[in-house]
Amino acid sequence: MRLKDGNFYTDSRTNKVYRLNEDNKGSWYLSSHDDEDNNQMSRTSGRNMMKMLKSFYNKVNDS
Repeated sequence: MRLKDGNFYTDSRTNKVYRLNEDNKGSWYLSSHDDEDNNQMSRTSGRNMMKMLKSFYNKVNDS
């Protein structure tokens, strides 16, 4: 698995869509795609983000 800034993922528990983001320090976080506030979750390392995505999220296919 490779992380890519700007990819979208759906939370398998809630069906909510999130955008994967990388900050300028190389940390990764998900921001909610459908919130007006564009709320951000905690930042984490790439390795931890990959584990979280594999466990709870499904990548949204590009059409």
